[in-house]
Amino acid sequence: MDRHNYPANEVRTIQLPSGRRVDVGYLDDTVVSIDERSPAFVGLEAEIEETVSELLHCGACDCTMVQPVEWDGFGPRHWRIELRCPNCESRCTTIVEDDVAEMCDRIHQRGAAELECELKRLADQNAERQLRQLRFALENDLLLPEDF
Repeated sequence: MDRHNYPANEVRTIQLPSGRRVDVGYLDDTVVSIDERSPAFVGLEAEIEETVSELLHCGACDCTMVQPVEWDGFGPRHWRIELRCPNCESRCTTIVEDDVAEMCDRIHQRGAAELECELKRLADQNAERQLRQLRFALENDLLLPEDF
């Protein structure tokens, strides 16, 4: 493998035939195998998280919930992302590397999962409240045939 084909400070994941995934980092044109506990990986991950945090922070109104509304591939290792602030409706387009786009996607998937859990919790609370109201109405003969 010719390591000069890869830019410095890049992490690539290789899936072995056994199914195991190995992260390989190219740091300053030197190939090193890294795992999630290594200082090189932690530093690179922190840098990516900081970049994503800046992307998801609106420069116009200081909102921290900027959302991607459109993703398009832009070359072999980049993405063009259109971002929208739900607070002030400002929009911008940026080009990011694969790892930043992947982290951004993971953050939004986590947020979507949290919203889904909250929606389920609220739906359960509403169902319980409606059942209590129905039970109260049944116990106190407050239901009439016209109610159905």
